[in-house]
Amino acid sequence: MSRSITNSRPVTEDRGAKRPPRFNRLDEDHIKAIETICRRHPILLNRMEVHLPGHRAKQIFSQEKLLVWPKFDRRPACYLFFIDGYAPCLWDPNRQEGLTFRWILPPGFGQKGATVCLANLLKGESTLQIEDLLVYEGQDLWSRQPFSNRWTSLKTLWNRLPAEQPLLAVKPRIVEPISLADWDAAYDASLSWTIQPESPGQRFYWWDSITPAAPSQFRAPALKRDAEVHVQICALAKPYTKIGLPDAYSLEASDGSHIGIASISTMSLSQQMRAECGPAGLRVEVVWNDDFKKYQISKILDQIIPLSAASFFRRV
Repeated sequence: MSRSITNSRPVTEDRGAKRPPRFNRLDEDHIKAIETICRRHPILLNRMEVHLPGHRAKQIFSQEKLLVWPKFDRRPACYLFFIDGYAPCLWDPNRQEGLTFRWILPPGFGQKGATVCLANLLKGESTLQIEDLLVYEGQDLWSRQPFSNRWTSLKTLWNRLPAEQPLLAVKPRIVEPISLADWDAAYDASLSWTIQPESPGQRFYWWDSITPAAPSQFRAPALKRDAEVHVQICALAKPYTKIGLPDAYSLEASDGSHIGIASISTMSLSQQMRAECGPAGLRVEVVWNDDFKKYQISKILDQIIPLSAASFFRRV
């Protein structure tokens, strides 16, 4: 019998070793259980956050104790349901769809009643951010408790959940509220913000339509060059007498090919070359002098150092 792709029930028949999916869609029984919880707690049928009304903004900011934090995006927050007998799930009330998580829960969790949190899923970072506790073990906290009390209960819930979650495909976290006094330092006009009053049953969102957006400046990509690596070039230097000038040496590569005529860079090296260089030649380090378009001998090398191949040299 074929199995519906929307079914979140586990498969009992043996189908071989397959990697479990990161998320599962909700089946009909799961959705009916969510609908039952929503009918039992009508607050879940309402929108939890509304845009901050301009005509009440001054009153709210002057009379309420407020906390703020940035929103993931402008979409409304979702519900994180913990229902006994079902996998924890994230339910989008606007789209009327959800997905389950493979979340390990402590024994007996959920037997006293359903727990519902406000949460947002940032799929790009695989992060599940829990922001508020609406219903705890069947008790309505949203409309009866101030945010500070709900926050204390949320931390109690968070501490009950096992920290190690090897099967969970996302990283859960609880939001980090910002006080109104610190908002100015953290404010970013490009973000949407959640504004959370202390009073029960209130939550606002805000996006800045007043502050002009900073003009984007084009920055040409900078070509990052690696530090030049110095390669030692070893040549065989032999006295060159055809031009009748001192300190002229013929350079040869490892295959005996002629590279060019080299000069001497210092007086002390000139004297050393005259004293040590015989008809068989000496192995020397050479560097290219771009001003004179020829090689210069920089120092005498140990005579066991191998000569460089002809491909390392510039032809002069």
